[in-house]
Amino acid sequence: MQIQSFKAVGGCLMVLGSIVVGCSNDTAHQGGTGGSGTGGATTSSGGSSETGGSAVGTGGVAGGGTVVGTGGKGSGGTIQPSGGSGGAASGGTASGSGGAMPVKGGTTSSGGVPSGGITSGSGGRGSGGATPATGGSTVPGSGGRGSGGAIGIDGGNAGGSTGAAGSTRVGGSTGAAGSTGAAGSTGAGGSTGAAGGTGLAGPAVPSDGCGSPTTAKTGDDQTISVSGTSRTYNLKLPANYDQNHPYRLIVSYHWLGGTAANVSTGSGGVIKPWYDLDTTAASNGTTVFVAPQGLNNGWSNTSGADVEFSRQLITQLESTVCIDKARILCEGFSMGGSMSYAMASAMPDVIRAVAVHSGGPMSGTTPGHSKPVAYFMTHGTQDTVCTWPQFGLPQLEDFAKVNGCKTPDPTLSATAFQAALPQPTSTAGVCLEFTGCTAGYPTRSCLFVGPHTPSPDGSDGWVPKETWKFFSQF
Repeated sequence: MQIQSFKAVGGCLMVLGSIVVGCSNDTAHQGGTGGSGTGGATTSSGGSSETGGSAVGTGGVAGGGTVVGTGGKGSGGTIQPSGGSGGAASGGTASGSGGAMPVKGGTTSSGGVPSGGITSGSGGRGSGGATPATGGSTVPGSGGRGSGGAIGIDGGNAGGSTGAAGSTRVGGSTGAAGSTGAAGSTGAGGSTGAAGGTGLAGPAVPSDGCGSPTTAKTGDDQTISVSGTSRTYNLKLPANYDQNHPYRLIVSYHWLGGTAANVSTGSGGVIKPWYDLDTTAASNGTTVFVAPQGLNNGWSNTSGADVEFSRQLITQLESTVCIDKARILCEGFSMGGSMSYAMASAMPDVIRAVAVHSGGPMSGTTPGHSKPVAYFMTHGTQDTVCTWPQFGLPQLEDFAKVNGCKTPDPTLSATAFQAALPQPTSTAGVCLEFTGCTAGYPTRSCLFVGPHTPSPDGSDGWVPKETWKFFSQF
């Protein structure tokens, strides 16, 4: 890949294949939050036993873990020398078994997979006593049945608890001389399975466009009027679009000198359509993609104009397409990455996560923004267009602070913070997951040795895979 740098007043440019990209400095504005979900857990109690009975308790199912306890068995009565032979009574055993079925949740990554489950307990059946002594009679014992549990949904509600196993009836009566055996001891409950992972976004939040045929026009150069200015965008819906299924929305921003068409159709042999996320097997058919067109092929975001364009575009799509409002994401390269950063700081009430590739502050930020947004960054250490670490590092440190991360410590000086990041030795990314962040708001960086590029190892590289891995948590 050949990189050429061009200096100009207020910024710098480069050529990437046929792509011209660049960095400059400007400002933007606004604030909100994303949701989080919890994994389910279930427990159950073993059945009780009366004279001669035995019981087996079952443990719960929590996040897929199955546990079973074992109970003891009571001994029957002993025979006395007078008054007839004593009958031995054996109680039935009662056992509950909980099944676990995974229910739709997020793909496992940082944070784990949300799981609910169906659990059902089955009670045991008591057996009748042995043949009694003279005059004795037997009474068949009957076991109870435990009730099934509720179904957990999409990383949100916990699965239901299993019903208690039924108690065992007493065996048959014995002759006068027979003494009754001691009741069996109750089995100890099994150990509890590990709790399921917490979903990062919780259940889907359907937009107003769900439940009705879409009225949105797909393809290139769709228009929307924003503050008296006609703005355009390219839109793609899944081939199997279902009006009743809330879809993830990814807003994909082009670089300086690029176009919405460069994003939606690919460009330069390095950038595939939609930054190669639409062709990722895992994302195919699960996501609505939109590529806004910047004014003068850039995102200077003068007076917040580009943030307002994006806000109105998202609102329009929510009303005409079935969108999951809990999973609205932004991605971009170079100035498109800076626009994604600007959106995270200006619209945290709407944007759940962003992926910033070789970006910076060129589209501005919202001063004093304080609401978390999940943040993913890739950047080349040899970038001379959006020069590392002057570009990229301050934005990463900003959201590491806002997201409450502890390690690496974002309150360190810029030099110390940079030194705490793992240093790459090749075009292969060296990635770091920050720890101690606010639950549901992961922060991740991947550095590589390379120039200003969205994919340092070619069109089938690691960047789209890492981006999808990060986005698919939600």
